[in-house]
Amino acid sequence: MSVELEAAPSPGTGVDYRGTFGWPVEWHQGGLRLVTGSGVGAVVVPRALSEVVLASLARQGCSGPAVALPTRRERVTVLLVEADDVAVAETPLPSGVRVLPAGSAIPLPGERGTHTLARWIVEPDPSQRWLPSLGSVLTVISSSTIVRPGALVW
Repeated sequence: MSVELEAAPSPGTGVDYRGTFGWPVEWHQGGLRLVTGSGVGAVVVPRALSEVVLASLARQGCSGPAVALPTRRERVTVLLVEADDVAVAETPLPSGVRVLPAGSAIPLPGERGTHTLARWIVEPDPSQRWLPSLGSVLTVISSSTIVRPGALVW
């Protein structure tokens, strides 16, 4: 199963994500998107939790690129992670947090403009090309948020 997080098509971007970072990207309907797999994964965090999660990741030294993206339901934050290993959260993840399966498509921000809906919250840094591991990101998310009893975990 793959998931497509659709955003409006974006104009070209000045960043060579494949050449600079080694990310599996492709053009789709006039916009650039990252396809998870080949070592790159993604964790979706609801907007209500994103500030707490991003601050906790920064404190723990686990910051990585993060994209704000509107979906059909709400605006979410998509955290890019290294997905070479299988990771399991030691505690339940908060409601709405989910790991995207391989083959999921994530629109990437293009040049600034009125038609670009995806935007970087934490931009990728060419001098720091690594991505945080999926396991470390899940651990930070689990420890930095409060899970309500009875909350559904994806």
